[in-house]
Amino acid sequence: MMNKINNILICVLWLLAVTLGATFWFNTHVGGFNIFSAQHWQHVAKMQAAGQPIMPIFYISIIVIVLIAISGLYVLLQPRFRQITLPVFDRSAQPPVQTYKTDVITTTTQSETKPTVVEQPQPDSVTQPQIARPPRLNIPNIPHTITPHIPLTSASTPGTHNESKFADIRKIFESMGYVYKGAPRIKNVQTSLVAIGTNEVLWIGAVGIKNTDMQRAVQTLSGIFSDTLDDIEIHINAFVVAAPDATDAPTDILQFATLDDLRNYITEIPNTPPDAEESENFDAYSGYIGTVIDYIGKI
Repeated sequence: MMNKINNILICVLWLLAVTLGATFWFNTHVGGFNIFSAQHWQHVAKMQAAGQPIMPIFYISIIVIVLIAISGLYVLLQPRFRQITLPVFDRSAQPPVQTYKTDVITTTTQSETKPTVVEQPQPDSVTQPQIARPPRLNIPNIPHTITPHIPLTSASTPGTHNESKFADIRKIFESMGYVYKGAPRIKNVQTSLVAIGTNEVLWIGAVGIKNTDMQRAVQTLSGIFSDTLDDIEIHINAFVVAAPDATDAPTDILQFATLDDLRNYITEIPNTPPDAEESENFDAYSGYIGTVIDYIGKI
């Protein structure tokens, strides 16, 4: 909707500029003709009806001005696609994979041909260090007593609890129209979600981490974006749920005490799906973020 309003305003501005240019041209080169004067147009109509000759430059000027106006509108209304250059990461620093060849030598005799396999020597395996065995413990004989067996209740591990929260956060954003792009570990900071929306919006969040860790992850993403993108700004929105240092949180990181607070906040700002003109740009933006997520998990 915003793009349509912008196009209408640009077209109106262009038509006003063409009209002012035409007024100046007719006043100076076509006998002082005023295109905003009804009397001048009535005079031209009477001359045409009476068969009186009219300067050819009058008709030529009208045709040229109309062509200029139409050509300008065509150029302004053409869809413009922004080019997002995907980063090319240097993988030459990775160690090459060592391969070993097996040469086959064929020896021929009068009766038959037998292949002889000659294997090249393999590199010596790394010798494992000898681990000294601990001394034997002398435990005195203690009379055996029967102790009652009490079953232990199984408690959920923190990892399982966090994974459940990660799934809930993903559902919150996907239900509001955002596109989930993963939960990468950035500079040893485990995020819970990276999601994108239209107009180059990116959400990054985590559960139970310090705000200083989230700032380090955001700075890492911003550095990659600035190194690989030209003239395109990605708006990063960071948040932390149940941060231990929420009282001293910076202003650029949103703070939520519970997942319900996050859900209520995101519900107020749903993502607007891209229209037909923006779908190609959004697909390129989504592919770029996917490439960055794959790369950032390896550094």
